[in-house]
Amino acid sequence: MNNKKKVYYFIQAFISVWGIESLVNIGAQNIIGLVILAALYLFYRMEADYSKNVHSKLSPIIAGIFGILYTFYNCSMIKSQYDNKLFQLIVLFVVFMGIFFLIYHAINAVFTWYRTGKAYGFMYTDSYANRKDDSVFLAIIDKLDVNLECEFKELSGIEFVNKADNKIVVSKIVKRLLFGIKKVISRRVFLCSFIICLIFWLPGYLYEYPGIITPDSINQIEQTLGLVPLSNHHPIAHTLLIGLCLRPVYAITGNINIAIGFYTLVQMVLMALIVAYCINTLRVTGLRLRWVYLALAFYTLIPFQWVYMVTMWKDVLFAGFVMLFVASFIRLVVSNSPGCDLIIHFIACVGTALYRNNGLYAFFLMIPFMCIWGLKALRKRKNMLITWGLALITIIVIRFPVMSVCSVVQPDFVESLSIPIQLFCRVLVEDKDLGAEDTQMVDKIIDTTYIHELYAYDFADNMKELFKAGHPDYLQEHIWEYAGLWIRTGLKYPGLYIDEYKNMTYGYWYPDNPKGEDYYVVAENDGVCDNALGIQRKWLIYGLPANLWLKTREIGIKLSDMLPGYGILYCMGSTFFLLCISIGIILSGKKRGMVMPLLLVFFGVCTVLIATPVAADFRYSYFMTMMIPFIITIPAFNLEKK
Repeated sequence: MNNKKKVYYFIQAFISVWGIESLVNIGAQNIIGLVILAALYLFYRMEADYSKNVHSKLSPIIAGIFGILYTFYNCSMIKSQYDNKLFQLIVLFVVFMGIFFLIYHAINAVFTWYRTGKAYGFMYTDSYANRKDDSVFLAIIDKLDVNLECEFKELSGIEFVNKADNKIVVSKIVKRLLFGIKKVISRRVFLCSFIICLIFWLPGYLYEYPGIITPDSINQIEQTLGLVPLSNHHPIAHTLLIGLCLRPVYAITGNINIAIGFYTLVQMVLMALIVAYCINTLRVTGLRLRWVYLALAFYTLIPFQWVYMVTMWKDVLFAGFVMLFVASFIRLVVSNSPGCDLIIHFIACVGTALYRNNGLYAFFLMIPFMCIWGLKALRKRKNMLITWGLALITIIVIRFPVMSVCSVVQPDFVESLSIPIQLFCRVLVEDKDLGAEDTQMVDKIIDTTYIHELYAYDFADNMKELFKAGHPDYLQEHIWEYAGLWIRTGLKYPGLYIDEYKNMTYGYWYPDNPKGEDYYVVAENDGVCDNALGIQRKWLIYGLPANLWLKTREIGIKLSDMLPGYGILYCMGSTFFLLCISIGIILSGKKRGMVMPLLLVFFGVCTVLIATPVAADFRYSYFMTMMIPFIITIPAFNLEKK
């Protein structure tokens, strides 16, 4: 490397350190800044040598996007440090470029690791990858097991006169047991994963019995009991599942708690089956056992999993259907005899579209990409195209004629306007001038008397209720006129629209969990909310076991603010960042078709960004978090060089 390049990378490292100091408030006099400068300089040089023969056009694009997002979110904080506008612009530019250089080199290194096949060698085993079963692996285990058995028999014929011989025997027995366990797990990945999931989730079920019930859950329970009309505000498919579990048990026992407890148990079993199917899929693709264990640990040992598995929310099973879509898609691609995987894929498609309203839009966005991908190899992929076609017909039939015949009330028109309403009301709260004619239009649909007291910068429900209390029918009848008003106002005050959009969506795209007012807590829901149905929490574990489980959950959640790497699992924006990198790696290779399963996840996040009523609610992107094992492994499997 010549001196010009060394200077070039030193300048990049210097700008990165300057940007980092501006973001995290490390003083320019702090010696840590010098240490970071040296480390980044060496890293940039090493990365340049490591990636010199591998180039990707997507690396600078992804780095640029996230550099903009970092700068965009922290813009107000950075500007508040300087009075001079020129200084503000300079520092904002430095922050952007510093983050750009940092992310660019990091992404380049990751892209190179995947594209050169090193990630495949690290994650997958060649002897297993090209086979549907693990006969080679099991043959090795069987051979080792036989050898250990022979050694044990040989040792068992000796009279042991000292402790050393006893230790040898114990060591052999332990090794044999370990190999036996490994053998069982490798042969019964699905069954073992299913049982392990239930074992680790069971304490949460016993502690939270009959389940974690929120106001949304109460509304769905009331629908199943016929106390309020059926509504698709919360997906009717989920409400019907609740009713299918709740009503028979309630009719037999007359106890609402037992009925709800039965539904929670059914949800746990369904999710355990889905997780087991996904873990088995990872193994079928050839993932090494150590990483299969790690993926299973993610689904069983992370505290927010314990909470969500016993919460009566549509988001939990929606995440399960997305997982099924991805896992069954992979199986259909790598398998020559799809069998029941086509049926599972069909169920996953229908469930994804019906278990959350934004899932329907995400699935519709997938249709053109599905068609293009399927038609490229029609003979090989015709079964998948037929499955998608049948799923689409089923979704449309259920969503429209069936719901209409069953008198299912559709969500209010205002419910779909969370982001537009919030942006427009931000202008009203700031008391900006709209002009006499536009002000009259506003007065025809809402009363703005108490808008200042009701408005929240990161929560849209208050403003939606304000619109519902006004004249929503008039708004719907004159929607195009008010769409023009919304556009005119945005062009007049673009800064307020942009700033409020940041306030309403930052949790889903900013790769950090900000401290202070913007900090969001994951899996804080607990117990049963106030209700008139007689639903009460009843602990089935007490004393030390209950305290131990609760303390373990609390420590696990608190560690997310302390441990690097582990904390990323609790950050929606960081997971979105990983998703974008994974998609970029796949698109930079030759087998771009494997982006399809991740594309559904990406579109799901995009629909959340369009219509979210809350700035940072972990359950809205829980489906993306559940995909982390696939986000990491799919690019490596896709780029395998046979």
